[in-house]
Amino acid sequence: MRFVLRILVSLMALAVIISCQQHSETLPIVRIGHAPHDHHSSFYIAAMNPDFFKANGGVYLKERIFRKEYVLYSGERPLAQVLIDSGTGGKELIRQLSEGYFDISFGGFPAMLHFIDQGSSIKIISPVMSQGAGLVVRNDLPINNWSEFVDHVRHRKDPLKIGYKMAVSVQNLIFEQALRETGIPHAREIDDPQAKIILLNLYGAGNLIPALRDGLIDGFVVMQPFIALAEEKRAGKVVSMLSDLPPPGKWKGHPCCALAANVTYLQAHPEITETFLTLLMRATLFLANNPAESASQIGRWLDMPATVEEKSLQTILFTTEFSDSWDRGVGFWVESMMESGMLSGKIKQAYQQNRLEELIYNRELYKRAKANL
Repeated sequence: MRFVLRILVSLMALAVIISCQQHSETLPIVRIGHAPHDHHSSFYIAAMNPDFFKANGGVYLKERIFRKEYVLYSGERPLAQVLIDSGTGGKELIRQLSEGYFDISFGGFPAMLHFIDQGSSIKIISPVMSQGAGLVVRNDLPINNWSEFVDHVRHRKDPLKIGYKMAVSVQNLIFEQALRETGIPHAREIDDPQAKIILLNLYGAGNLIPALRDGLIDGFVVMQPFIALAEEKRAGKVVSMLSDLPPPGKWKGHPCCALAANVTYLQAHPEITETFLTLLMRATLFLANNPAESASQIGRWLDMPATVEEKSLQTILFTTEFSDSWDRGVGFWVESMMESGMLSGKIKQAYQQNRLEELIYNRELYKRAKANL
């Protein structure tokens, strides 16, 4: 009798496993892209607190493989398999979104504008954060603030070498605008005789601190947590947060990272996209209300010391609001990128025809997700 019961229990367990596997295989897949830094922390918080979000709103991510695979739930109903991958950020992450490698992706706002301008079928569905970036230089340089930086550069015989992570990133665009505003000639060609600053693309934020320690560059502009990490490792010192650079007040609350979706996926799976966005909005509130716990969890996700994250998160404004400062920043990005020739297609045309929002945003999806809060 016991043998028969064991057989029955085993068969029932097998049936449950097979049923779960079949059910999982029928779920639609959503592929999420992000860069491995803390500007995209709302996503990490959403993934690492399933019990909290299940109890507070009923939308949550059930972990299968840490940092790689999850299931998106609404109540007791599974909506989608969530596959996660990270990229270097900048243009490459949004390029992958536009090419369909990702369905939804975090990324830099200027990069999103760049690809929409070129005709990519993506829509920005929410702000994610602003600020949280800075200028770091070698410890031995007599520079402690922006005024001293400008004075040092102007009186220095040789040009200062400043690294950045990738072309069309928020950080190097702000820094270059500040240099133009201050009248400091700069170039990307190392033999430019007029340049007081040489800008060097180091193809990834992870390369900046080693390059600074090895003397290949004199400083860098980058987003968090690499600013806080440079201080933690005593590899460099912070000159200024980019939000404080000239023109005065221009960069306060400037758009940095946003969330965008491939239009084909968005149209095919509106419920999944809306539910995922609602969860991220709730995770953003969690970040604001639980800073110490958030720093610990984000550090675990990024393999970063919690002490670094505690310092880093203080400089980042996480938001899902289309605020006045956000909208002003969008206008500045568009105008400055058009002026420099970086936007000359659909964005420029839409701007001139006063239909920019219609082109770049999906406001209806945003409003539905926000209504769920």
